[in-house]
Amino acid sequence: MNAVDIYLDELPPTQKIIAQKVRSLILELVPNVQEKFSYKLPFYHFFGILCFINKIPNGIDVGFCRGQDLLDEFPQLEVKKRKILASIALYNIKDIKEKELREIIIAAAIWNEEAKKNNISIFKKKK
Repeated sequence: MNAVDIYLDELPPTQKIIAQKVRSLILELVPNVQEKFSYKLPFYHFFGILCFINKIPNGIDVGFCRGQDLLDEFPQLEVKKRKILASIALYNIKDIKEKELREIIIAAAIWNEEAKKNNISIFKKKK
């Protein structure tokens, strides 16, 4: 068992089911994604940090590290008071709209790869 397996295994049942589903989608949809355990959370790296899974009260938050750049296409992502990240909160297995979540994961991976190849910083330059 690795650190991510342990993290997921220790989640309450509903959160565990949601997190396992999200994890399986990321691993399925993003070829060569690297799963790492950092800052006590599962992180996924693909041409830089792609996303992470985080336990929140009564649910799971799926955070996209370049999420701000995805807002036009996916307005369901929440920014809160963050400058770069945007996330989607899932409180029940029924909250997972699989087609939608698949599209977000794929778009985030494509954007990460494009941004890396074109040397586009994750941070917006101040004018």
